[in-house]
Amino acid sequence: MRIIYSLSGQGFGHSARSKETIKHLIDRGHEVRIFTYGQSLLLLEKHFGADRIFEIPGLVLSYKKNKLVYWKTVWENGKKVFCQARDWKKICRAFDDFQPDLVITDFEPLGARLAKRKNKPLISIDNQHQLTKTEIDLPAKYQKDLLADKLVIKSMIRGARFYLITSFFKTPITGKNTFLFAPIIRQEILDLKPAAGDYVLVYQGADFDRLIPLLKNRPEKFVIFGPHQPSLDGNLTYRGFAVQEWLDYLAGAKAVIGTAGLSLICECIYLKKPYLAIPIGRQIEQTINAEYLERLGYGLAAHDLTKQKLADFLEHLPEYEKNLATAEALGNEALFAKLDEIIAELKK
Repeated sequence: MRIIYSLSGQGFGHSARSKETIKHLIDRGHEVRIFTYGQSLLLLEKHFGADRIFEIPGLVLSYKKNKLVYWKTVWENGKKVFCQARDWKKICRAFDDFQPDLVITDFEPLGARLAKRKNKPLISIDNQHQLTKTEIDLPAKYQKDLLADKLVIKSMIRGARFYLITSFFKTPITGKNTFLFAPIIRQEILDLKPAAGDYVLVYQGADFDRLIPLLKNRPEKFVIFGPHQPSLDGNLTYRGFAVQEWLDYLAGAKAVIGTAGLSLICECIYLKKPYLAIPIGRQIEQTINAEYLERLGYGLAAHDLTKQKLADFLEHLPEYEKNLATAEALGNEALFAKLDEIIAELKK
């Protein structure tokens, strides 16, 4: 089958999940063309080559001090929409020249729009549709943000024949042709040999300045990955972003602290690493991830990080490890089998 695979280019989760899925499709003999942008473009180009990838304008989220900045997000995406309109004929030509039989989208609306316009079957593989196709249980104070996010998701991806959703927590399915799977874990994580070291790993994916003083007052060792030069400050070891070094430290960490993005949480669950989740403000998906992480006993949610919250997390690591030992942490084979089944049906 000839398949166009379109995916969001922001963040790490879309490209990590899609890389494994695309590899599976290619191994099954399908011809795949990738439509993406941003971070996903850079990562997937390394694995599949530039000839297989078509760059498209894509939507972005803008952050400041660990909070989503609405006005900047709207402004930046307004410019992206203009670029999509300007390049529409070029994008349509790339789509038509490939002559796809099927479109798969990982929360990328342009591919979904083209599938509908060109009357091609569409499959959605993402985690976002857990909000619209299943029943999410959240406290009342988050319901307004949840409703707003549902409207955004519905406006971006519509009309898929099947929705394959990846998540580390289970919620009742409410949508038709919707299937829920454990997370897709990238091969680099599957290849690791986890061990419990003597340090806590910190992923400084946003403005974590308020966290640093709290860490310095603890007796534990902390290794902090972020946009800075390698250095040592008492019990704090700073490292710059480097993929292999990050993986090595992740394998040996006794626990992990980071934002509440799905990808890293899922990888830590697979590696049985307790997780302290600090959700990005105004991003309901991260709030949901943090809430369910805490309910499952795999770690702690810290919407407002305090000295006591940090202490509670570090003092209960054995309890989190016990709960993680029984976690369903890998969904690659199950999701790929379902995807193969759907494609076989579409061929008939």
